[in-house]
Amino acid sequence: MGIKKTMLKSGYFVYYVFLIAGALVLLLTEKGDFLLWLNEHHNSSLDIFFKYWTHLGDGLIFAVFILIFLMTNYYRAILLALATITQTLVIQGMKRLIFDDSVRPKLFFENFENLYSIPGVDVHTANSFPSGHTATAFTIAVILALMMKKNTLTALLMMMAILVGISRVYLLQHFFVDIYFGSLIGFLNGAIVFFVLESSRWNDKSSLKKGLVWK
Repeated sequence: MGIKKTMLKSGYFVYYVFLIAGALVLLLTEKGDFLLWLNEHHNSSLDIFFKYWTHLGDGLIFAVFILIFLMTNYYRAILLALATITQTLVIQGMKRLIFDDSVRPKLFFENFENLYSIPGVDVHTANSFPSGHTATAFTIAVILALMMKKNTLTALLMMMAILVGISRVYLLQHFFVDIYFGSLIGFLNGAIVFFVLESSRWNDKSSLKKGLVWK
């Protein structure tokens, strides 16, 4: 199946709707408006959910999946390892070299102390753009979706990744623009690495289609 046909499967439309709606948010609102709106609608259930859900975007998640794939499929472990490297280079390069002066909400809002923050969450101050957690969530979601090739699972993975992005705004760590472009970087990174490796000689090596446990 071609790249275009694959990426137009119905499961991905969850993300495409997010991109369109997100573009409207960026065009029609000021920076920080979405965060303020979300902060006004906080509640204890969302506090608990987003406080823990956000960890699905931790860099450690890459290591967990790479370890799982090493047990079952060397090729998939290599694929995800390459995606980890490319994403890290892009995100950290943008954060520290291009947008190194982008401050987070804690420094952006003069009355930040008046906003509701979840107890126990360490709120950062620098390197706001783009969101690394969101990029991580989308890189993994896209790669898993392309591996599994199930529309329902793809839609679920896209929604899970979107919620990781939303969690970063809810926790006062990022602005909507940070997670919007973080999602785009992660989505493209995962898709590009997947299709490049799929069309390479690595995909034809049967020795890589086994793992430490599954031979």
